Amino acid sequence: MSTQEKGIDKLLFWPPLVLVAVICSAIIMNPEGGTSAVNKVFSFLTGPMGWTYEVFVLANLGVVLYFIFGKFANKRFGGDKPEFSTLSWLGMLFSAGTSAAIVYWSPIEFYFYLTAPPFGLEPMSPQATAMAGAYPLFHWGPSSYALYVGVGVVFGYLFFVQGKEVFRPSTACEAMLGKHASGYLGKAIDIFYMVGIIAGISTSVGLGTPLLSEVITKITGIPHTLGLDATILIIWTVIIGISVYGGLDKGIRQLSDFRNWLGFALLAYVLVAGPTAFMFNNFFDSLGVMFDNYFRMSLYTDPIQQSGFPQGWTIFYFAWFTAFALSTGIYLARISRGRTVREFTLGATFSGITCVYTYFMIFGNYTMDLQARGVLNLAEIVKTQGVPRAIVEIFATLPFSSVILPIILVLLFISTATVINSIAYTLAMVTTEKLKAGEEPAKWNRVFWALVLGGLSLTLIFLGGMKPLQAAAVAGSFPTMFIMGIILYGFIKKAGKEWNEPADAKADTSAPGLVNEPNKATDAESIKA
Repeated sequence: MSTQEKGIDKLLFWPPLVLVAVICSAIIMNPEGGTSAVNKVFSFLTGPMGWTYEVFVLANLGVVLYFIFGKFANKRFGGDKPEFSTLSWLGMLFSAGTSAAIVYWSPIEFYFYLTAPPFGLEPMSPQATAMAGAYPLFHWGPSSYALYVGVGVVFGYLFFVQGKEVFRPSTACEAMLGKHASGYLGKAIDIFYMVGIIAGISTSVGLGTPLLSEVITKITGIPHTLGLDATILIIWTVIIGISVYGGLDKGIRQLSDFRNWLGFALLAYVLVAGPTAFMFNNFFDSLGVMFDNYFRMSLYTDPIQQSGFPQGWTIFYFAWFTAFALSTGIYLARISRGRTVREFTLGATFSGITCVYTYFMIFGNYTMDLQARGVLNLAEIVKTQGVPRAIVEIFATLPFSSVILPIILVLLFISTATVINSIAYTLAMVTTEKLKAGEEPAKWNRVFWALVLGGLSLTLIFLGGMKPLQAAAVAGSFPTMFIMGIILYGFIKKAGKEWNEPADAKADTSAPGLVNEPNKATDAESIKA
């Protein structure tokens, strides 16, 4: 890698920065007004415009199915053999699901569907219980992961067939926009891409930080305050600064690998210590309920009863996944050289799903068993102490919880530190002027974006509750839908005429080694971290 520091692209650097600064300043100066504005944005995008997310996600799933069974299925990302063995490749895809977000949601998500179920079901009823187990599998299932792999096919084509080094999504829009992709329209697309990433990761950090603080409170007795959240964010930023200036990037990636193994070890322990038979039985029952209601869930907007369920959950999740779709698609493509389109779409989709489903099967059903047996009063804990505290109390019921809670603390800390590190690097790459393959963005640029991410995350935490986090993800992802539409339409219209096996081989020899260090561009953690 070149150590020469490159200058910034001012048209990409300043607009997102100014926008984030204005939003944070306005919220801090007028919290009530900020809360009101956030609620209005969320209500508009998930209400009158909510159907657009559901239709887009379902249409994207159709595109992915076309990639699996259509004329592109046997096309290959490069003409030679795969860069990684199949086992290693699937392992990298599988471990991408280990994140602070999945540790947050997998033990507790079902509870919200049980107490405020969809389709007008009675809370706590058997029907609500069945839906409570099925809906997490739907939200984190094929439709959501298809958002990554659809654009991932396009990036794989650009990387290994056309031999392009893609740092910005505007490059992927060239087939549709032509010369405009390198002009002001292309700059606008890249800015919206950055805003989506910033909003998505701020939502993730905004969820993970309070949970980490609650674990610290449970272990040490230190009160959970905004100051504790801020301290954690500062520590993360310092770690990233050290990794940049002290040459510890390799150490960060090793920590990321350690995080994956730690997560799997924790899963294995809970599987053995918990109600193993119930976990498997209820998981497969929930899987059946999910597939039985798949299209009903996919297009549920509830315009008559107006319960707010699809707006607060399904549309939020689709928006959150969409915010990460482009950056994650780039990562998935970078580690898939030599794979066919069918191998890529099936491998990336089902490996990621298998990982998150494992978390929901074990952690989610462990909590459902506690709830059914009356071991924990989740309703009281959530009402009086909040969701993060409820999650901590769930893990505190495990045998040897005095050992398990510190393990969870380490898992959460490493997960969020690595994702801030990787997303800050991604933003620094996008805002660097004329960055070529093998060159790195300026160190100060990467640290600067880490500070921006931490500042916005803290601002969202300052507002309190889930709504600001949900609104950030939804607002940031709305333009991304249109960008993804341009990328996919342009690819299908143009690539079918240009993609043939001789071109594969030619491009592959002209662009070797594009995947030397996939985690440097976008860590796998960026998948819903």
